[in-house]
This record gives sequence, C-alpha cells and structure tokens, in this order.
Amino acid sequence: MSWVRFLEKIVSNPAQYKPCWFSYQGAVQGVLNSLGVDVSLSEVIAVSGYGWLTNAMEKNLCPSVPSAHHSEIWRGNFKATENLGYRIDVIGSGLFVWDKERKPTPESVVNAKKQFDLIKEEVDADNPVVLWGIPVPEYGVVNGYEDENYVVSTYRPLINQPDSPIHYTGLMAPGGLMFIKFREPVHLDEEKVVLDTIRRGYKLGSGNVPHLGEYVVGPQAYDVLVKNLTEEEMDENSYHGTAYTFACLMEAKKAVSDYLKQSDQLVKPDLMVAANLYGDLFEALEKCSQEFPMGPGEMFKEKREKAAGWLVEAKKLELDALTELNKII
Repeated sequence: MSWVRFLEKIVSNPAQYKPCWFSYQGAVQGVLNSLGVDVSLSEVIAVSGYGWLTNAMEKNLCPSVPSAHHSEIWRGNFKATENLGYRIDVIGSGLFVWDKERKPTPESVVNAKKQFDLIKEEVDADNPVVLWGIPVPEYGVVNGYEDENYVVSTYRPLINQPDSPIHYTGLMAPGGLMFIKFREPVHLDEEKVVLDTIRRGYKLGSGNVPHLGEYVVGPQAYDVLVKNLTEEEMDENSYHGTAYTFACLMEAKKAVSDYLKQSDQLVKPDLMVAANLYGDLFEALEKCSQEFPMGPGEMFKEKREKAAGWLVEAKKLELDALTELNKII
C-alpha cells in the first residue's frame, strides 16, 4: 500500500483577521494582537498612513480606488507600520501572472513555491505572517500550512464564507508576490510616533505625494468623485466601486478622528479641533455610504446627486482639518 506523508503546522497563537473594509489593516492588527501588541484598528489605519489619503480614479467609479496607491506610498506605509510596535520585513518573491487559460505560468509557479517555502519557515518558527493575494485579491493572515496549502484567516467568515486552505498557487497577486514578516518588538517614543504620524498624515492628506497615472490624490479627489457620480456613464462596476470607495473612506477618516482624540494627551499641541473636523468628515462620508451600502444596488440619479452634495461638504471639512494639522506640525 502506498501512502503520502501529510505535513501540517499551525502556529501556537493563531492570528485572527480583524473586521475592516480595507484588508491590510485588518490583517496587520490581527497579527500584532496575536504577538501581544495591544493596538486598535484605528491606530493601524492612522499610523500606517492609509487613513489620511483620499484617492479617486479620473476615468470611472472603480473598486481599485482604495488600494491603487503609488509604490512609494506603499513603501512609506510599510515603514510607518513599524511605529505600531514591531519591526517588519516586506519580502517579495517575483511576479505571479496567468496564461490565457487563467493558469499560473511556469515562472509564477516557481515563484509561488519559493514564497511558500519562506512562509513555511516562519510558521515553523511559530510566527504568523500577512500575505498579499489571498484571492480577490486581498491581504490576509497565514497561520500555518497543510501539505501544499496555506491555512489562513481572512475577511471571508465575515460574509459567511469558509476560510478554506489555499494552495500556494491559488493566489491573485497583482504587482507581485509578497508577504510581511514580523521580526521583533521595538521600543517606541509615543510622542514622537504621534507627531511623525501627523506630519506624514498632513503630507498624504494634502496630496503632496506621487500617484498613479489615472488617479488623483488629496482634497481634489473629492472633485473627481463628484464628477464620477454626476457626469460619468454608469457601468456594471460603478455601484460596487462607489460603495467600496465610500466604505473605505469613511472608515479611514473615522480612524484618523479616533486616533487624534486618543493621542491628544500624549502631545502638547491641541489635537481636538482637527479630531472633531475629521469626525465631521466621517459623518459626511457615512451619509454617502448610506446612499450606496455594500451589496447589490442601482446607481439612481437622486442618490448620486445626494452623495455628490455630501462630497462637496467633505472636501471643505478635509481642507479645514488639514489647516489645523498644519498648525500642529
């Protein structure tokens, strides 16, 4: 009788993906919490830098908007993530693409196996990792492996889907294969972290950063979103793109508001005026999201016009908030 040895390893303290709209922060918070770092979702969103950036696509209402940031911004976000209390390494393993039959190319399979072996080493050392490209694509947590499969924690159980093990070639990783290794705790100067976060947040929020060719960042992104809603011809992606963009934006600005409020006692500058402006900004964006909740829906003209009106108000609030931040930095 022939038999095949089944290899399995799960870390001793599996990380749990945390509920959120943009998966990077939910995966990072889950791993940090499992490693003993008491950090909130709002802190992850604000300190990493993600929450301060407003982005829009000039051509249409695209669901890529919440993640379509220039590589320089992503590198900055990864570096800033260390200000949450842990040194990290961002490890790439090359491209991962498909052929005409939607199968990974031979080179992609080699690259994916290389990544799988590196992640297995981390799991064997009892360390969960954050992995890019767990299908959709999204970030998620890898807590172990079963033979040639990743054992993961993702957003899927939140929508009543199973977190089934995923074969190492069963990824969707536009931009290339990568995972995040959590190396060691780091001692932080809390006041310095807050001020560094606000300085970078002001730069990101002002849009004084590189951006991808078809995208606009900063306060002018609200103008683009208004134009998208009121002048664009709608297509099958418009509703999902609108709903997902609003969901991520309101979560981001709420996190910035909460972070400034909780940080007010850590620094000398008064953060509450800016915190309250970001809170008002969140409420304006929440009204947009209420017009276009996640799930199936229609792009009714009346709803688009209502949301466009709240986006005009949102831009004013963000500009006022940035003026307050400029006083602090």
